[in-house]
Amino acid sequence: MQESELRHHIDSSLPASEVISSWAAPILEANHRMGFKPERIGIAMPGPFDYEKGICQIRGLGKYEQLYGLNVKDLLAAALNITASDIRMVNDATAYLIGEHLQGSGKGAASVLGVTLGTGLGSAWYMNGELTEGDLYCFPFREGVAEDYVSTRWLLKAYAEQTGLRLESVREMSVAAREGDKAAAELFRQLGESLGEIIVQRFSPALPERVVIGGNIARSADLFMPYCRKIVQEYGFNISMVTALLGEKAALVGAACLWQ
Repeated sequence: MQESELRHHIDSSLPASEVISSWAAPILEANHRMGFKPERIGIAMPGPFDYEKGICQIRGLGKYEQLYGLNVKDLLAAALNITASDIRMVNDATAYLIGEHLQGSGKGAASVLGVTLGTGLGSAWYMNGELTEGDLYCFPFREGVAEDYVSTRWLLKAYAEQTGLRLESVREMSVAAREGDKAAAELFRQLGESLGEIIVQRFSPALPERVVIGGNIARSADLFMPYCRKIVQEYGFNISMVTALLGEKAALVGAACLWQ
């Protein structure tokens, strides 16, 4: 319900107790607005993470370092005055796919691959009636792994190396590309082609019926999606490739559906 939606800034470098408090505050406020008491909570959380036990395994990624090794379910449950069994957690890319498959761009497809393009590369897929947390980020590709070639980090680093200029965001880079910056446009082309090759190499010969692209970079889909489609078609596959319909809300829908 739109009136219960809240957006709070979270500083992921804060001590664990302050991160938990920062998470608990909007949950409590949203429930208060609706006249509810916190009961069953669904959370979309980036990995690596033990989602069943609630233990954070994030380390060396520049975010939530202070939560490493802690039982987040227990800590958050205490802050909300509920039991840990009232909290279910899922990978954020998986939650995004659940939301898009049920109510967004993946609706009606028998098999769907969800890809989130942002700071890193997230993925999940629904095939043969089963939902799988994806592994594209660590899929071996060229001289490293897929995430090395398809992410915000790669785009901004490659642009700085080629031009000597440092941009702050993909949005800034997409504006430059649309205004005639050939280096920016070329890097978006390379990202699209790399993504196409990654999808083919990971899933060939049984590609999903539909691929749904989300995340911050998806806002620049016109700059890279045509090249991604072209690569997939050149390998002889004819699949639907679309951008996410629900955007950031997809993960919220997916997390809420953990209790269905």
